[in-house]
Amino acid sequence: MQTPFPSTGTKPGYILLISILIIGAVCSVILTSLLALGINALHVSLSVQQSNQALALAQGCADYALLQLRASPLYAGNEVLTYPTGTCEILTIGGIGNSNRLLCSEGQSGDATRKLELVVNQVLPQTKMYSWQEVANFSLCE
Repeated sequence: MQTPFPSTGTKPGYILLISILIIGAVCSVILTSLLALGINALHVSLSVQQSNQALALAQGCADYALLQLRASPLYAGNEVLTYPTGTCEILTIGGIGNSNRLLCSEGQSGDATRKLELVVNQVLPQTKMYSWQEVANFSLCE
């Protein structure tokens, strides 16, 4: 009786089994890499979102402080406002009266912190800004 496959010392089923194992291992490595990239992209996206929220909070605090200055030139700052997305702080406002006022605000959301420094030339009758800039560290305010 003759076998349907010629005898070559190996059986054809082993080649198929080893091929399937190799293909499965390669697919597992690719899938693991894609999952790791997805998780990393999620972390980056969260950081960017928190950073944008922190900037919005700092800008909101700066606007709030300007409104308080318009209502009362004696407004001194030193206030922390809390929101669902984070907090913002208005530092001590520098200067006296209607002109040459220094205002600093800091917004925090999650791990992100953004800081703004404002130099106000005139508060009333119309608010005139000399500068409004984001800074890494405060240089005008303590």
